[in-house]
Amino acid sequence: MASYRLVRAAEDQIDDILLKSAKAFGIEVAGRYSLMIRTALDAIGDDPGLLGSIEIPRLPGIRAYPTRLSRMRVEPSRRIGAPRHTVIYRLGSDGVSEVFGLVHDRMVLSREARRLVRNQKLPDVSLSQSAQSGGRRS
Repeated sequence: MASYRLVRAAEDQIDDILLKSAKAFGIEVAGRYSLMIRTALDAIGDDPGLLGSIEIPRLPGIRAYPTRLSRMRVEPSRRIGAPRHTVIYRLGSDGVSEVFGLVHDRMVLSREARRLVRNQKLPDVSLSQSAQSGGRRS
């Protein structure tokens, strides 16, 4: 059974993504996108290091998994043509995948991942000096 938890911001973000999807593409498409996101979250919960996920540079333990890689896990009639979000998460100390949010593929992945992690104020994720300064050198 998949083991993951969404931080509150991730829940709100997913709700917002699905609401925008419903407004732009209709309820049926939003339902299929919801299924795609849940399928990606289940895959992360089953195997946090699954094929296709990457560790975010300068964010030890923080991983990214594109929802498009779960497309084939959904039955053909329920698939989304081009899922555009990447899930940002880490494996928690209790062995449960903690999902911080989703990043749209138009955004700079490392910057948005740092923002999501920073907003959680995680005590056991140490950002490198360069990551804390947004990549700028002093």
